[in-house]
Amino acid sequence: MLASNRSASIWGGFLLAALGAAFCAWAAIAPSESLCVSTGCSLYRNLTILGLPLWWYGTGAFSLLALFCIFGKQGAARGFVWLMLAADTALLALMALTAPCAACLVVAALIAGAFVAIPGEPRRDRQQRIPILLLVWGGLFFANGAALATERMGAWNLQGPENAPVTLYFSPSCPACRQAIAALAGAAPDTVAYRPVAENDDDILAIEQMRRSVEQGSSVADALRKAVDAPAAPTMSLFEQARLRWKLLRNKARVLSTGADRLPVMLMAGMPRLPFGHGADGAAPTSGTTSSQAPRPTAPQQGPSSPVQGTGQGTGQGPGQGQPGKAAPAPAPTGQDTALPFLTNDFAGCAQTPSNNATCN
Repeated sequence: MLASNRSASIWGGFLLAALGAAFCAWAAIAPSESLCVSTGCSLYRNLTILGLPLWWYGTGAFSLLALFCIFGKQGAARGFVWLMLAADTALLALMALTAPCAACLVVAALIAGAFVAIPGEPRRDRQQRIPILLLVWGGLFFANGAALATERMGAWNLQGPENAPVTLYFSPSCPACRQAIAALAGAAPDTVAYRPVAENDDDILAIEQMRRSVEQGSSVADALRKAVDAPAAPTMSLFEQARLRWKLLRNKARVLSTGADRLPVMLMAGMPRLPFGHGADGAAPTSGTTSSQAPRPTAPQQGPSSPVQGTGQGTGQGPGQGQPGKAAPAPAPTGQDTALPFLTNDFAGCAQTPSNNATCN
């Protein structure tokens, strides 16, 4: 029970503190799949101080705050929740510089709620004002919330899964992009995620034409070839135009966030198993190596990469042209598929497990 009638006003703080302690304890023991809904959740889940995860510190802090409220220690509760808000402000600043954590934002809201619910000592000589610390906290909380919303929206794939090991950002008007798509034409369907970027208004119409062709069952390479060879002007409503422009804007923002200023941009997760006659451990090929492991020839680079509009000049590359120190592969015969030899659906890489151990295949 509360020690006095004066402390009855901090019941709200006690309820928020109890809820915060329960949430932190659940976050500390819950499987990562049920907690990690953002990049920051995965980043901070296993962050420890003196060998103890941050979630257990949160559980202890909320529990101590609840005890202060139960026994009517209003001054102690107010001072302690002020320290909690200051520490959380520092954590919000760290997340603003790295990656937002959805679960951490829930805890931040509970701390701020307790800070507001637990009253301070009345001061007759001063007007009641919003504390500067709370204003700083609010600004950082809003910034992290906006970053989390942007992350959750993600990029737009014209074709391919979100977790594809290869992601290609391209523009229909970019010659090097068209070469890259032609080279990827023979890749496994679930291996490449195609993300279009519009460099001008004509690209928007071409991308819409490609989208409709892909929905009808065409491959991205065929859809791009049709959009370039027989351009059309698809009819779109204002809402459809706005929605497509929004998707393309998100893709361009992702390209610029990588630091690249030229297209195409190819991102690869994991290391593809290169069928150049070497084993998984990098050993030299054995005499029993079959001819099916020989790489298929690739077409040489023909055009410059296309700079992303609105950025300065920089370096960028399209498809690769072979390995240094080795003879260049023979050019592909006319009409032959120029698929990159290593883009199969067999990728080796290390995945992070809930216990933060790397499992590699």
